[in-house]
Amino acid sequence: MKNKMKISLKSLFNIILPTAVIIVIALFLMTLHARRISSFEELIPTDGVLDISGLDFTDEVYLINGSWDFYPGALYFHEDFNSGQMPEKAGKNEWRSDIPYGTFRLVVKAEPFSHYSLCGFSVDYGTRLFVDGVEVFTSGVVAADSETAVPKISYMTYPLYVGETGEAEIICQYSNFVHNEGGSIKPTYISTPQNIEEYKAGTVLVSLTISGAMLILSMYFLLCAVIQRQSTYAHLSFCCLLMALRDQLFLNDYLLLPETSWFFTYRCALAVVVLLPPAFLLMLRNMYPFEAKPITIGYVAVNMALVLLISFLNTKSLVSVVVIGYVISIPYALYVIYTIIKRFVTKARFRRADLLTFTGFAILIASLTIEALLSRSTPFITNFGLVPTCMLIFVLITAVSISIRIQEQKVALAESRSRAEMLTRMNDMNLDFFHKIAHELKTPLTIISGYAQLTALEISANKLSDETLANLKTIQTEAMRLSGMVTNLMSYSCGKNDSPIFSAVNVSDLLTRVGAVSVPMCLKNNNRIVVKGKDCDDVYGNEEMLLQVFINLVINANRHTKDGTISISASDTESNEYVVFRIKDTGDGISDDILPNIFKKGHSGDGGSGLGLAICREAVELHGGTIEVESTGATGTTFKFTVLRRELKE
Repeated sequence: MKNKMKISLKSLFNIILPTAVIIVIALFLMTLHARRISSFEELIPTDGVLDISGLDFTDEVYLINGSWDFYPGALYFHEDFNSGQMPEKAGKNEWRSDIPYGTFRLVVKAEPFSHYSLCGFSVDYGTRLFVDGVEVFTSGVVAADSETAVPKISYMTYPLYVGETGEAEIICQYSNFVHNEGGSIKPTYISTPQNIEEYKAGTVLVSLTISGAMLILSMYFLLCAVIQRQSTYAHLSFCCLLMALRDQLFLNDYLLLPETSWFFTYRCALAVVVLLPPAFLLMLRNMYPFEAKPITIGYVAVNMALVLLISFLNTKSLVSVVVIGYVISIPYALYVIYTIIKRFVTKARFRRADLLTFTGFAILIASLTIEALLSRSTPFITNFGLVPTCMLIFVLITAVSISIRIQEQKVALAESRSRAEMLTRMNDMNLDFFHKIAHELKTPLTIISGYAQLTALEISANKLSDETLANLKTIQTEAMRLSGMVTNLMSYSCGKNDSPIFSAVNVSDLLTRVGAVSVPMCLKNNNRIVVKGKDCDDVYGNEEMLLQVFINLVINANRHTKDGTISISASDTESNEYVVFRIKDTGDGISDDILPNIFKKGHSGDGGSGLGLAICREAVELHGGTIEVESTGATGTTFKFTVLRRELKE
């Protein structure tokens, strides 16, 4: 056992060490930049004017709020604002989602002859920037019509020089004919050119560190999946890949080529968003396998269909596709969580691997929830701090959990092999035992044969005496001894007796087995199986016999139903002594001339053997219950039978 434990710890160490090293390096590199970006003072423009005079930019980077002056439905230039007639700007509460192009303007007041730099992501989705009438940045093609406009989004940096007047004008034109959100000003950072370059370097460092670590871990876990033939590692590898691609800066600027179409980039980003929930849920399901494969297959098929829709639908419809994906994931997630909780409540033992698994998922879900709530007010949460760190922690914890599970499976396999070896030895012992028994059986046979011959001779010679009677008595005794030996040998070799073993039967597990067995039986007639009432009290009986009762009744129902529904249900509220089971179909019913003899052997209305319902009756009565046809007619038949509750036998 100690050797097995050493091997297990060694294998676990081989998996966790590389993972931990990658994650520690990633976290260390993140901390190099965390101090500079952990907190930004927000600057809020007033009536399109931002006054930064008097601010200390020596070591600080400031975040400019997006409250710029907005001029919808027009592309204005520096000359338009200096012509003496200012264009009419939008009100503070004017909704921008349906405005495909427009102009933003911000006047910056600062110390004369000052140099600054601004950076951030471009506005959705074609962007052109001017500082005091000079074009300083272009992303895509900005135009007032969809035929000319070309979308693109990229990381932008542009200079800002405040001259003698102490004022500088920033004009941002956008055109967005590919999305329903119109235009907006993304969070923009301002400081000295040196500080901005340091900030950008740190941003790139964080992006490359987190996403690069996720890519390396993805390839590493994929290799583990191939070598160890463990599908759970493949799931984790896919999750790491999606988390790496989740970073749009990493995807757009470092993975895809510069000339890559915006349409392809945008669809890739949304496909990643759609695939993230099913990737995590399927990994969780793979760690805790359960039935209901049709539900899982259907869930996967729907998500694959959504990804296909993203590949060819109009871009304005893609956000709706993403929303549909998340809405579909909610009930499946609840179903998975319910099934896992039920598993532990009913029969499973909560182990350390389970604790690690749930801790990892709890950390990930909590971080994503915080991101959703605070991403607009605290960009640090989304881009640099909590979420990426929690993702790395989640991967490490999950890798440990998976490794522990694999080691436990290996130990269980070793124990199984040990049991097989023990059974082989027991089989050899049994063979030796039977050889000895065969030898022992010869003894009474020899005695019986000898005394029989002696008695025959005495009878032939007509010499009957008390000795003759004694010989017959000996023959009788040895015959009885031989019979007892044979009886004991048969009982030993068969390993059972004539009486079925009764015990507590879990109704939920029983109905689950019934459902799993019934579905394929009913495919030929295209009948649907519905199982209800799994939350009943346990019954007292023999599970195999009860299963056979259900199978016989379902076969009978399927024979008389086509393209219909067969419902299997249980109820513990109708009787204080019994649990009531029902099998209801939507078939053609039972005729009146057959109904009185339906439970008798040999009686069948469709050419069958007539034994199925008779066996059901005997099995139910053996359990102390009754069986009957509760209703029948043109709309279907309902069979009802009862089984004693467990507590009545305890």
